[in-house]
Amino acid sequence: MFNKEVKRVSLVGVGPGDENLLTLKALECIQNADVLVYDNLINPTVLNKARLDAKLIYAGKISGNHYLTQDEINETIAEYAGSGEYVVRLKGGDPYIFGRGGEEAEYLIERGIDFETVHGVSSFYAGLGYAGIPITFRGEATSFHVFTGHRKKGEPLDLDFKNIAKTDGSLVFLMGISNLPLIVNGLLSNGMNPHIGAAVVENGTRYNQRVFRGELCSIEDIAKRENIVSPALIVIGDVCKKDLSFFNKYKLPLSGKNILLTATRELVEKMAKRFKETGANICEMSLIVTKEIEIEKEKLVSELNDSTHILFTSSNGVDIFFEQIKRYGIDIRSLYNKKICVIGSGSGEALNKYGVNADFIPSKFDSKSFLDEILPKLDKDSKVLMLRAKIGSDVLPKGLKSAGIAFSDIPVYDTIIDYRKKFELNKDIENFDYVVAASASGAKALVEMIEDKKELSGKVVSIGPVTTKALVELGIENIITAKQYDVEGIIDAIKNL
Repeated sequence: MFNKEVKRVSLVGVGPGDENLLTLKALECIQNADVLVYDNLINPTVLNKARLDAKLIYAGKISGNHYLTQDEINETIAEYAGSGEYVVRLKGGDPYIFGRGGEEAEYLIERGIDFETVHGVSSFYAGLGYAGIPITFRGEATSFHVFTGHRKKGEPLDLDFKNIAKTDGSLVFLMGISNLPLIVNGLLSNGMNPHIGAAVVENGTRYNQRVFRGELCSIEDIAKRENIVSPALIVIGDVCKKDLSFFNKYKLPLSGKNILLTATRELVEKMAKRFKETGANICEMSLIVTKEIEIEKEKLVSELNDSTHILFTSSNGVDIFFEQIKRYGIDIRSLYNKKICVIGSGSGEALNKYGVNADFIPSKFDSKSFLDEILPKLDKDSKVLMLRAKIGSDVLPKGLKSAGIAFSDIPVYDTIIDYRKKFELNKDIENFDYVVAASASGAKALVEMIEDKKELSGKVVSIGPVTTKALVELGIENIITAKQYDVEGIIDAIKNL
């Protein structure tokens, strides 16, 4: 069991971007943190692993402007650790490879604050590997050399190009895209072969990775033409002429498409798995959280006894209901004479986890279709128990009431907007080709947090008409709506564009 009392602070390297490169130790730290202090290079999907009550503190840098200076970062870590909270400092790559993790460690030592260092995969080899460039290759590059291409604002890039230009092996420059002209000139002016291989890897290992190859004499022009921006790494050497590509190499239906998933954490994880099978580059950023509403045991037992049909409108309702009857010791066999109904395939799959098959599911996964198809099967003795979100569509209760069917509308969860993700959403929104909205509540969260609604025009893919209606009412235009109201329908909608 994780014991966060042993260390008050963990300095954690999360790798170059692909969340699958997280170490098991890093994931354990993230999942148990009270406070996460993170950098600009952190993949937002990593933040989705944090506890729902964890504080997320951005300490990165965008366009030359720090949100927190290094001194402020140090003070923030120490302050929270000193108050008894477990602080995880998230850093791209490895904390001690040009990451100033050493300075943070010294600061903690000086103040007697216990800490640990959790090393991470570095971009200088993984970023190249994902680009299909091996950092060493027998007979061609038997060594490698890693340099920082970045200095504090106003300070010169004081690399020893005279000796670097004579060095054999692969040369890797991290954080150097703004100084690429100086690097190229420094190497050429000191006699390096202008036709030696060169490459630039932007956002290595991440959903929006781009790779450009050339020669030392041409790589600067390529970078300008392609408008390469940070984060990017530069590699010089004939290993750049190798192409061992595997990342996004195979042409699948959604290869090259950058897609943001914004639903609850559980649904995002489920959708992400299916989207990745289509070749899409996925970022998981759950903008809404489900909070359980507990039903009193006596009320739940009474409602179950009185009902003939139980209706679940989402997988969240299914999971919460079965957790509650388990907690109360209610025998699942008491449901033997109830007709279990669901609106969509996701709820049906959630039921299957508990060994239950849905008795009824409409041909189209929406409330209107459910009513049209279930009402002929109900009579005056029927009573429907709806277990759903606190704030839900009024289509179901109005339809049942109009048909004279008795029902109870019991909320089992509420949907809360996760405002902690607002900064990440607005920082990265321009990088995505499509943004998936899987519910009306998710649509509301998306639009409420986005600062420039124009960024969403033509990008939002809605799971169905109800969600689309909510988006339209919130001022979003050019919405793409799935014809089948589940993840397969969303994928098909994008494929058919």
